[in-house]
This record gives sequence, C-alpha cells and structure tokens, in this order.
Amino acid sequence: MAPAAGSSSSIAILLLLLGLGVLVSLAAAAMDPAERETLFRVMESVSSDRDWRSAAGADPCASPWPGLECKPSSSSSQSQGGRPTTTTMHVARLDFGVPPNPTCKPTASFPTAAFALPELRGLFLVDCFKNPDAATPFAVPPAANLSSSRLQQLSIRSNPSLSGTLPPQLASLRSLQVLTVSQNAMVRGELPPGVADLAGLVHLDLSYNSLTGPIPTRLGELRGLVGLDLSYNSFSGSIPTRLGDLTQLQKLDLSSNNLTGAVPSSLTGLKSLTFLALSNNGLRGRLPAGLSDLRDLQYLIMENNPMGAPLPPELGRIARLQELRLANSGYSGSIPDTFGNLASLTTLSLENNNLTGRIPAGLTRLKRMYHLNLSKNGLDGVVPFDGAFLKQLGRNLDLSGNPGLCVVADRAAVVPDVGVGVCSGGHAADASCASSAGGGGGRAVRRGQQVTTTTRGRFFFWRPAAMLLLTHAAVASLCSCILL
Repeated sequence: MAPAAGSSSSIAILLLLLGLGVLVSLAAAAMDPAERETLFRVMESVSSDRDWRSAAGADPCASPWPGLECKPSSSSSQSQGGRPTTTTMHVARLDFGVPPNPTCKPTASFPTAAFALPELRGLFLVDCFKNPDAATPFAVPPAANLSSSRLQQLSIRSNPSLSGTLPPQLASLRSLQVLTVSQNAMVRGELPPGVADLAGLVHLDLSYNSLTGPIPTRLGELRGLVGLDLSYNSFSGSIPTRLGDLTQLQKLDLSSNNLTGAVPSSLTGLKSLTFLALSNNGLRGRLPAGLSDLRDLQYLIMENNPMGAPLPPELGRIARLQELRLANSGYSGSIPDTFGNLASLTTLSLENNNLTGRIPAGLTRLKRMYHLNLSKNGLDGVVPFDGAFLKQLGRNLDLSGNPGLCVVADRAAVVPDVGVGVCSGGHAADASCASSAGGGGGRAVRRGQQVTTTTRGRFFFWRPAAMLLLTHAAVASLCSCILL
C-alpha cells in the first residue's frame, strides 16, 4: 500500500504545480491598455448593455463576455530559457446584434474604431442598425488606416437603417477572405471596381441591397472566389464574360436584377459550379450548349426570363442535377426525352411556357422526384405516369392549364386533383391514345400507308396527309381527352 500512497501524493503535487502554472499564465496574460480603450470605444458606439465597462474590468480578455473572443499574440516576449514570460491577449472577433451577443442600442453608430484593433480577424454586425427614425451612415476609416488591418471576415447583415454606398476603402482590407454586406436595403450605388483588389477573397455576398449599375468586369480577377452572390439588387447590363474566369466558383447567384442579353458561353467553363441562379432578369436566347459539361451542377434556377427558345436536350446530360427551374420563360417546343435521364432530379418546374407535345414517359423513371409542375403550357395526350409515380408526387404534381391533357380513370383515383380531366372511354381510350403516341395498345403501320389501329375490335383510319378519316362508329370510340 505504501507505493500506492506515494504515487497518489506525487500526482497531487503534480496537479498542484499544474494549477499554479495555469494561474501564473493567466496572471501573465494582459491586454494592451491602448487596445482596451479602443475596445471600449467600440462598445460605447454600438452596445446597449450599460454594464459592459464594469463587467470588463481592467482586462476584458480575462473573462470575456458573449460576442468577444480573444487570442494570444502571435509573438510573445522570450526569456533566455526560450519560454515566454508574458502573453499579450488581443481582440480576435466581435459579434453584435443577435443574442447572446451584445444587442445594439437604437442610436448605435457604425464602429469605425473596430478597424484599429490590431489582431481583429472577424467583425459581425447583424440586425444592429434598425432605427426607422435615423439612418446610420455606412462609414469606414480612410484607406491609409486600413492597410495594416488583419481582418479576414466582415459581415454586415440585416441592418434596415444602414445607409450609404459601399465604401471604396473596403478594397484596402487586403487580408479579407469573406465579405458579406447583405439585406441592407438602404445600401445603394455602384459596386466599387476596387473590390477586385481583394485577391484573397473566397466569398462575396452583396445580396438584398439596392446596388445599381453594371457588374464590374474586374470581378473576374478574383480567381480564388468560391461563392459570388449579387442577387436581389438592381444591377443592369449584361453578365460579364470574365466571370467565366472564376474557375473555383461553386455558387453563382445573379437572380432578381435587371440583367439583359444572353447567358455568356464562358460560364460553361465553371467546372466546379454546383449552384447557378439567374432568375428574374431580362435574359434572352438559347442557353449555352456547354452547360452539359458542368458535371457537378446540382441547381439550375432560371425562372422568369424572356428566353424565347427551345429547351436544350443536353440539359438531360447533367447527371447530378437536383433542381431544374425554368418556369415563365417563353420556352417552346417539346419537353426533351433526355430529361428522363436526370436520375438525381427532385424538382422540375416548367410552368407557364409555350411547351407542346407529349409528356415524356421517361420522367416516370425519376424515383427522387417529389415536385413536378408542367402547368400552363400546350401539352396534350394521356399523362404517361403510372400509379406509383403519381403517388410519389402526390399534391406536388400540377398539370393544370393544358387543355389537351387527360389522365386514365384508375390513375386519377390515386391523385384526384392533378389539374386535368379523366380520359373518356377508360382503359380503351387510354390504349388508343397511347397507340397514336407510339406507346403501344394496338398495331400501327405508318410509312406511306393507310394506318389501321385496332383496339378491342374498334377501328379508325389515319392517312399520311395527317387527315383523319373516321367512320361514325370510330368517332364514338376515338380517344377524346376532355376535362370533366
């Protein structure tokens, strides 16, 4: 038992020494007085918490409050033995606006002093400036005062009273990797071209503001950019072809602007792209044929553009596509059969176009599909979906606004309200329609001959000149798809 007692005693002494070492380390940790005063100025300009100064004490980093993150200096003074004798703590991150972080007072001003914190890496101002009676100017220090900043993340979101243009001095924050200025409706004006000088930028999000003018061509210089979101602004002009130089880009969202012209073929060079959204613009013409080369593309969202072109069959070769939204865009012609090859597709939205012809039967193979909207087109014939596919879609299937479509009675019972009527004549009518569409249910010979199709003893005749000559009996048995 003696060795065990000695061992326990040694462990207790070791733990005591470790505890003393931690206390000595904490005692040695100190915040530079000038930096502390700068932090206090930031808090005074923003925070509504009246107790922050007394709670902070002489060293705010010793017991930081929510929203304040401190880290030791990257370099410490060294003794002759090689061990640090002092550790200087610095403000590394500040979060304001959303609890448990400090909330912002109604009279909060933009904290320009924060850019003077020497080791600040992240500044987040969310839902902070929202006084409807007083606009808060979006102001940052002069460019010369920002050149030494180590800021990597700047996020300014959901500030309805923040007002002004994007300060061009932001281009002096050369360490910046993430710049988010989003959902600030009073931030207006053009995007400073100097933003392209932020060579280390990985994410640029300027969505939901009131920015105007053209998208700067120089954004194509941000070769490390992974995400670019300029949606919900008022950018005008064409999509810069140089955006195709952003070969690392995974997300491109230019939706809800005033962009015009064609989709540039240079975008087909964005081989890493997974998300492409160009909805709610004035884009026209055919989609670039090379879009099928975007093998990683999962979301193609291009609703509400006056494209006025046929649907390109090559879209059916984007194997990973999960959502294809092309509604209300003036597309014409038929739905390509190749769309039945999109095995990963969950959403297909083609409503309110000028599409004609049959619905491709191959869509039934899409086992991941849960939302299909083909409404308000000129589609005709029998809906080719089997009961299992109809059940899979349920209420997420909309075929309304296609007067020429009908669904077989027993399948209509699976999903009663798909927006079309039941084919007259039941299964017999279904077979006749399927035969004329090449779907079986009878025998047909078409090459220059009179065509006779037989379905349960009923006959009708079809001549090559597309003139359908019917006997009175055949008229009664013809597959007429009507809305009931």
